[in-house]
Amino acid sequence: MQAIRYSIKSLSPLLFASNTGDPNMVSTLDFIPGTHLRGMFANEYIKKRRLGENAHKDETFYRWFLKGELKITNAYIIYENYHYYPIPLSVQEDKKEKGNAYDLLFQNEEFDKQTKGIDGYVRFSGNYLYKFPVKKSLNFHHARDRERGTSKEGLIFNYESINEGQTFEGYIIGEDKDIKDFMSIIGDGIYYLGRSRNNQYGKIEFRLLDKEPVDFTGEIKTEIDDIQSAVITLLSDTIVYNEYGYSTTDIKGFEKAIGCKIKQAFIKQTEEEGFLSIWRLKTPQEVCFRAGSCFLVELKDGDIQRLRDLQKKGIGMRTHEGFGRFVIGWQAEENQITIKDEERTKPPRPEGAPPEKVKELIENIIKENLKKYIQIMAIKTAKDFNNLPPASLLAKLEDAVNKRELTKKLQNLKDKAKINLEKCRSKNADLYEYLTNFKVDVSHEIRQINKLAYLCNEISYQPENDADFKKELEKIYLTTFLSTMRKKKKQEEKK
Repeated sequence: MQAIRYSIKSLSPLLFASNTGDPNMVSTLDFIPGTHLRGMFANEYIKKRRLGENAHKDETFYRWFLKGELKITNAYIIYENYHYYPIPLSVQEDKKEKGNAYDLLFQNEEFDKQTKGIDGYVRFSGNYLYKFPVKKSLNFHHARDRERGTSKEGLIFNYESINEGQTFEGYIIGEDKDIKDFMSIIGDGIYYLGRSRNNQYGKIEFRLLDKEPVDFTGEIKTEIDDIQSAVITLLSDTIVYNEYGYSTTDIKGFEKAIGCKIKQAFIKQTEEEGFLSIWRLKTPQEVCFRAGSCFLVELKDGDIQRLRDLQKKGIGMRTHEGFGRFVIGWQAEENQITIKDEERTKPPRPEGAPPEKVKELIENIIKENLKKYIQIMAIKTAKDFNNLPPASLLAKLEDAVNKRELTKKLQNLKDKAKINLEKCRSKNADLYEYLTNFKVDVSHEIRQINKLAYLCNEISYQPENDADFKKELEKIYLTTFLSTMRKKKKQEEKK
């Protein structure tokens, strides 16, 4: 089995939608899925060979993209030539001793530490675990009326996206001739990938990093000392079918797929549902073992070599789309693991206080982040209220907020309007009470946003003492809150 490495650099924000259950929120995966790359490569092949709708009749196209003889792995974040992969679920941080972690697969019954899961992507070096995050952002957009081609009034939804300027790497695996043929057709260049490619998302720089195919044994090179047991760690979501042809996360099904008995496991389940643009249909939903799931397995004679061979191909179904990637022997028995956060190289800090222009710029960054966060919280809170009042009443309250007259408006409400607000409730309060007592706790909001308190301290800025900005935040929150309710009420009335 041969392979070539490829890299993808994000030249604009990237969005690979993942299901959150929130109709007004589109979250992104934080890696480049092999499924999307397969589609990109297939489209490029069709263009280069001018196959049109008859692509499936082309023997090479069929073998590579339909039969799956070319395997395209997910691309994960890299930093300074180090590769980072999903953290094993059994590696957990000590709740009391921050920075210390343990691999629970190797702990006995006497282990009494309280631990919690660790997010993100990691690499191991001895008894050190190095974390590195994928940078993401949240963007606001107006919902579109598909029939009219215009924005829907007041209806906002949120796109989470991978930030530009980050690099990801993966592998294309197959036979030597197929990979050489692939390299002659799919070249380095600028491509578009993921969702909303017609807007400001999806621009990437794609590069093949090897000049020739190389022997491939797996994504991570490992050595196994213990010939009686080893740990299998999933590097990507993995689809295993049971005897009835359905996807399953049953341990017995996984044992059958790898041909080994499992002594202990840490697993999580996720779901995969794709979309075939040529058919304009969703693909059947599959349940998967989530990336990071790990299994301590018993080994018998010949198992190591068999698992090494399987490591090249992958476990289960749809391995040509990046599913089923795993490594054996990545997790080793360490009494204690020290967690370290990788830090980007920073220029030396200038001496003295920041210039006024810099302070002004940082203050604007702080304010914009708080405004975005306030809007998100307003949308989420609005959805917690049930039995909404008439849309006309909500519109009047929104108008009062814009005129800075909400308190006066609430005090002068007619009995019927007040009753409508009191009937509208969340778990904690009715709407009349909520609006009457509403205040923005700026200090609390600052603590919820990563490193915002640090920025405030750097320029000696205290937003909680900025009366004008506090009023602006309250206005943004309340107008977003009431507008979200009003749109929700209108949608309910249309049903």
